[in-house]
Amino acid sequence: MKAYIKVFLPLLLVFIFSGCGAIKSSKYDLKETYSEKQVLVYDKTISLPTRSYISNMQFSPINKDEIVISLRDTIKYDLSKTDHFMVMDLKSGKLKKDIKLDKTNALYTINFKYSEDGKKIYLKGIYGEVLKTRCDVRGKNGGGTTHIFEYGKNNIKDCTKIENIVVKELIKDKFTILDLNTGLLSPYFEIHKNIGDDIIIFDKDRFISKRITTVDNKLDTEFKKKIISEDGQYVLFEKVIRDSKEYITNKRYIVYDLKNDKSIHSFDTPFTVYGGGAKAFIDRDTLLFEYGTDIIMTENGGISSKRNLGIVNIVTNEKKSFSCGEKKSICSITQGIYNLNNRYMIWAWYSTIYIFDKKEMRIVQEFNGVENFTLSRDFKKVVFYTLNNDLYLYDIAQGE
Repeated sequence: MKAYIKVFLPLLLVFIFSGCGAIKSSKYDLKETYSEKQVLVYDKTISLPTRSYISNMQFSPINKDEIVISLRDTIKYDLSKTDHFMVMDLKSGKLKKDIKLDKTNALYTINFKYSEDGKKIYLKGIYGEVLKTRCDVRGKNGGGTTHIFEYGKNNIKDCTKIENIVVKELIKDKFTILDLNTGLLSPYFEIHKNIGDDIIIFDKDRFISKRITTVDNKLDTEFKKKIISEDGQYVLFEKVIRDSKEYITNKRYIVYDLKNDKSIHSFDTPFTVYGGGAKAFIDRDTLLFEYGTDIIMTENGGISSKRNLGIVNIVTNEKKSFSCGEKKSICSITQGIYNLNNRYMIWAWYSTIYIFDKKEMRIVQEFNGVENFTLSRDFKKVVFYTLNNDLYLYDIAQGE
């Protein structure tokens, strides 16, 4: 028995102490589940030096081996806010900068935009500290409700508990700039946003608004911003037309050229009015749509349909379609859709990544286990992030 204990005890200690480290589960590994063509070719994997989950990533516009990451500290904040950014060197796999902004007493949206020189990122969506009044109403048998009011404006008389609290609230119409070299934030800049669905053009040197653009020059326009091209030059506006019973009868679209400040295309919905509508620019004259066919009205008043993807050239009216069939998730785009090159596109449905051949109108590659991703067409690179806190680097190997 003593010999057994002598052998067993070291094994037990090894097991316990090895279990204290970060344990990675194979179920969170990236998996290539379908490959008709090797559009994306594996390069390498980088393990991140953090336990915080990634919310957003972007390639530097000037350095193919650098990305900026916004992090999600789930214990402290909700999923849409952060005060933590990292700069990663993809070549060495090492952390270049770890920027924590917790001393500012503010939070920022997880989405950001790189400056053209790759030295700064723009943060739109600032959550500052605001004093509020909380009223708790508790029942005699437990349970109850909580109400939050503007400071000092509680209008409920039967509060069982009243207290003033500090909350993080969105500061509207402002943005700030984070210097990646110094880790310092700029003063807040005013957006001067008016009513309506509009595009605001900024002077990039002085950060003042130069003009506000709506598709019909009306701030109360019925045209809503639908999508923006990846280069930021073109905007697709959409106006939904309904009949007296509020059924959609048509969708009117206008493509606006921001650089030249003019409308360049105007057209009605090229497919059916059912489905998600326009999803992405392929180029200034060509767009991808998601739409429904074989419409069936259900007993509860809903609509069932077959999902399809369609590409239309607005100039020639040439159309191509792809039926999603039983696998409707292919058409249910939940995360960014991008052109990898002239031939292929990429998009996500939750943790599944699809690579789509625009010429042959079919899925040619598929990955699973992806929590987030980013790409650089200029550098021909794609980075996938998984819940194991790993980055998987892929080269864009095929194109036209």
